[in-house]
Amino acid sequence: MNIGSMKTPDTREEFEMNFHFVQEQVNRGKLNVMRGVETGLEKMRVLPNGRIDLLSIDESARVTANTMANFARRFKDLQVEDEVDEGEEPAPDV
Repeated sequence: MNIGSMKTPDTREEFEMNFHFVQEQVNRGKLNVMRGVETGLEKMRVLPNGRIDLLSIDESARVTANTMANFARRFKDLQVEDEVDEGEEPAPDV
């Protein structure tokens, strides 16, 4: 499997979607942070209109959000590939 490079968001919408994805993972208990370790995610602020305050995002928060979103996309792609592989007829022995 070729890992390749990480896709970075092209728009603010994609950028914010990555952070909302991370927030959902935290709420579901899928992302745990060690006690006493302050992350950039904890410093992130949400504006009154529901948008993310881009000035409150540091490098660690950005990397965490982009990495988790990329991992989720690749994992989903792998699941789809596995489903396709399972649905194919095996090649006949010649």
